[in-house]
Amino acid sequence: MKKGSLRLRMMLILAFAVTVPLIGSGFLLIHHSEQALMSEKENKLFGIARMLDAALPSDFDSILTVQEQNLSRGEKIKLSNERLKNITEKIVMANPGVGAGYYSKDWDAIITYGPNSQYMDTIGKSIAQDHKGREVMDRGIPLAVKGPMIRGDILNAMVPLIRNGRVIGYVWANELTQNIDEQIQKMETSMYMFLGLALLLGLGITLPLASIVSASVQHIVMGLRRIRSDLDYRLPAASGEFGEIIEAVNGMAQSIRNTRSHNEIIMESMADGIITVDNAGKVTAINAAAIRITGWGKEIIGTDYSDIRTRSWLLETLNTGKTFIGYEASFPHRGGGSVLISVSTSLLHNEDKILGAVLVFKDVTERRLFEERVRRVDRLAAVGELAAGVAHEIRNPLAAISGSVQIILDEIAEDNAARNFGSVILKEVSRLNIVIEDLLYFARPSKNIIAQIQPNELISETIELLKPSMKKNLVSLEVSLDPSVQPILVDAGLIKQVIVNLILNAIQALPEQEGKIIVTTQTESKGVKIRIQDTGEGIALENLERIFDPFFTTKERGTGLGLAVSSKIIEVHHGFLHVESEVGRGTVFTIFLPYEENEGKTEETE
Repeated sequence: MKKGSLRLRMMLILAFAVTVPLIGSGFLLIHHSEQALMSEKENKLFGIARMLDAALPSDFDSILTVQEQNLSRGEKIKLSNERLKNITEKIVMANPGVGAGYYSKDWDAIITYGPNSQYMDTIGKSIAQDHKGREVMDRGIPLAVKGPMIRGDILNAMVPLIRNGRVIGYVWANELTQNIDEQIQKMETSMYMFLGLALLLGLGITLPLASIVSASVQHIVMGLRRIRSDLDYRLPAASGEFGEIIEAVNGMAQSIRNTRSHNEIIMESMADGIITVDNAGKVTAINAAAIRITGWGKEIIGTDYSDIRTRSWLLETLNTGKTFIGYEASFPHRGGGSVLISVSTSLLHNEDKILGAVLVFKDVTERRLFEERVRRVDRLAAVGELAAGVAHEIRNPLAAISGSVQIILDEIAEDNAARNFGSVILKEVSRLNIVIEDLLYFARPSKNIIAQIQPNELISETIELLKPSMKKNLVSLEVSLDPSVQPILVDAGLIKQVIVNLILNAIQALPEQEGKIIVTTQTESKGVKIRIQDTGEGIALENLERIFDPFFTTKERGTGLGLAVSSKIIEVHHGFLHVESEVGRGTVFTIFLPYEENEGKTEETE
């Protein structure tokens, strides 16, 4: 490129760079200034109109006496004008150049129009059918209109008069727009003069700068290329207009860097997890929520996503372009196991260029657990009603059997072998009665004696009762009680029954010669959590969803009511009983009891 040609091109470029932004900013400034002036005028006029609204006592009829109600329309308007014009006059006197007044919908007439000296002849007249005031009254909404009206070219702000839910008319405040147009004209004139001077000055400067620019352009090009790959690099400072260009380039680089940092802050602040991959399937970003949900950290950036999940919707989106919205899946957790997530995927685009794919997901484990608790409550309610009926029907025959056997035994000699059979019958009847009591409690549970207890003390007492069983079965026990746990209002006997049942189940789930049970408490903002964990055989997935169902048991001798009744007891105390288990690794039962549900209540019920 020839030097003269470069100088000419730079002159044109500099002239263009100076004039176009100035002209564009000038037009924008004029436009925004006009909008600002109009907005200021509208707010002022609406304020005056609302003052008129507030100044009207009730409605137009209320300012007339009972006798005056029978006057003609014209006389009513005249009297109303006499009693309201002082209000209008005071407001317009305080706001020179403003016209304001009242309009009655029922009388279809102007009641007042101030200044009264100028617009007295409009009193009693009706507005035209296409007047915007009728739209204000019909729709009951305020409206600002600019255009030619009675006073001339004005800005008119109208507010409906609403009394007892009915529009009785409207008030208005208007002002001539001539002064606004004059201000806008002055701004335009000044701006055009400024643009002309700036253009002349810019063209005058371009000639001596052309040779400087042509000599330094290569230096700028090299610097820009470096900035493209390194946003932390800055061009060396220079003097004159060329220095401003360099400063602008450096500022642009800083803005881009700040924008990127801002986007990263947004991504890190999102509650949903985000993982992005490039076209090669390598992880390019992972946010804090994704790290919290999955356990995977920043170290996976740069690795193949397939190392985490061989088959996934994200990779399918990347390979086929198909998007997935709201699909649920299990995601492998780095600490072991998996977490249930709701997944959405899409391609990452930069205009027409595909840069990779993005995975957005949220943890829905708690939601799924809540839904399962709701389904279980509904299912158990139906079973409970059935159980209550069956229990009542069985109890009476059992009482008859027990009484009959007792009478027979009283008549059989002590040395008669038949007495052994009678004893067996009575023992089995007693066991059936215990089952029936569990059924009745499951159907219609109640809190017998509510008292304030310390959960840690209750657990310690319960463990002391069970230590012989643990010693017999060679169970290793670990207890960790949170000292900050607060007292709760519960039926201590029922809660102890639940804990005993869960610990005995844990003992039975352990291997014969070894095993460990961990009992912990933990305080939370709304209640206390009690965890009973064992290292036993675990519960199969197909059984896990049914263990709280009545009569479901995997034991050879068992009624299947223990966990069902335990769940009911906790439910009656406004808490919940949750289970997590993995075959071969053990089971964790979590009891949650709230602090607040029974606070301040001590009662006894049957």
